[in-house]
Amino acid sequence: MNQSLLRALRLSPSSVVALVGAGGKTTALYQLGKEYRQTQASVVLLTTTTHLGYEQALATDQHIIHQGNLEATLKQIRSAEGLICLTGEWDEETQRWKGIEPEHLQPIAGFMKEQNLPLLIEADGARGRLLKAPAAHEPLIPDFCEHVVVVAGLTAIGKPLSEAWVHRPKLFAELSGIEIHATISSEAVHHVLCHPLGGRKNIPATARSHVLLTHAETTTAQADAKKLCLPFLRLYDSVVVVVKEKTAPLNVNSQDETPLASGDFQSPYRLVAVHEPIAGVVLAAGASSRFGKPKPLLLWQGETLVRRAARLALETNLQPVIVVCGAEGEQVAASLQDLPVQIVQNDDWQQGQSTSIKAALGVLGDSGGGAIFLLVDQPFISQPLLRALVERHAQTLAAIIAPIVGDRRTNPVLFDRETFADLSRIEGDVGGRAIFARYQLEWLLWHDEKLPFDLDTPQDYQKLLEQDESNA
Repeated sequence: MNQSLLRALRLSPSSVVALVGAGGKTTALYQLGKEYRQTQASVVLLTTTTHLGYEQALATDQHIIHQGNLEATLKQIRSAEGLICLTGEWDEETQRWKGIEPEHLQPIAGFMKEQNLPLLIEADGARGRLLKAPAAHEPLIPDFCEHVVVVAGLTAIGKPLSEAWVHRPKLFAELSGIEIHATISSEAVHHVLCHPLGGRKNIPATARSHVLLTHAETTTAQADAKKLCLPFLRLYDSVVVVVKEKTAPLNVNSQDETPLASGDFQSPYRLVAVHEPIAGVVLAAGASSRFGKPKPLLLWQGETLVRRAARLALETNLQPVIVVCGAEGEQVAASLQDLPVQIVQNDDWQQGQSTSIKAALGVLGDSGGGAIFLLVDQPFISQPLLRALVERHAQTLAAIIAPIVGDRRTNPVLFDRETFADLSRIEGDVGGRAIFARYQLEWLLWHDEKLPFDLDTPQDYQKLLEQDESNA
């Protein structure tokens, strides 16, 4: 997957990002900093609210030490260029650089925002372990943070709950419900990262939150990541799975202070998958004037076509599922009343399909990773197809993913959220195809010759019914 961590986390040029957890957050901090520099950001500020190692401060272009004089610190930042590390003074007791208090960081964050520059904050410590549970005093996440990345190392799954693998194992045991020295399961990791006193602790209400699953080099670890993805997405905005480009062996001697290889924080991550909520949008607003009666309400295999499309979207775990109604809004809504879908009435349906797309986008806003648009008159859409579209998006983050059967492009199509601005500007009776030329399409080969079949005429509907009878 040739994508950057910046793109995976949907960060803007001036995002304020806090990283917490264990298993490689310092690596993520420095990788984000370097990726921002590659985008031509003149200054990227890396800092901490807790502490930072001596060698980590050396890995930047300049190290600024805040000595309590905010104006003096801001003056140094204004004249700086490149990847900048900002810390407090040296702590002889811990042999680390002290962190910056959140109240001191606020005016610094304001300056960076004014200059359209990023601020990256390491907001807790983990002593090099793969997992952790936060103590009472942490994490120190400033309330002005816009993104919080919770990091966890997958290699700890299957290992004993002990100091060798987990920072503060007793607290981890309390949050996860497993005993000390018991085998760490993926369920235990889920419980801790989703607990309000665990991974969710102190995340500002207005911040977008992400899980970064590291050490996914093995097939077992990637299977664990996939298993955790859906539960995490109920609380987090995305789940990013990564591996190290150059993997250093883990030091697993139980007598060691840190089981992670020291000095490895500059070896970058490579993305394996980016899981985000993908919406299902069922377009059911037209009057079906050429057909002669409302196609969304046609019955097939015991249910209306609109209900079938909505049900498939729900069963594929698309979220949210939005049904855009128009000409037959009340009847369409009535056929869906027991399904957990959002009904959107498009009063401008006569102006064409573009108005239904805009109505759905108005509900989605900037949430989620994208949307699959389903047409009710395409009866052979299936769960496996919808899952394949979502999985391909997780693997590629492609802007547009369209199925192709033989040499024929067909629906449904997945649109990444980066296309939403262009989709919101289309006019008339056109769909998403109007913006295809602006993006590089990702094709999903699909071997179901029935998929392109759609119901344009009453004769098509009769063929569909007859096919059911012949297969009975």
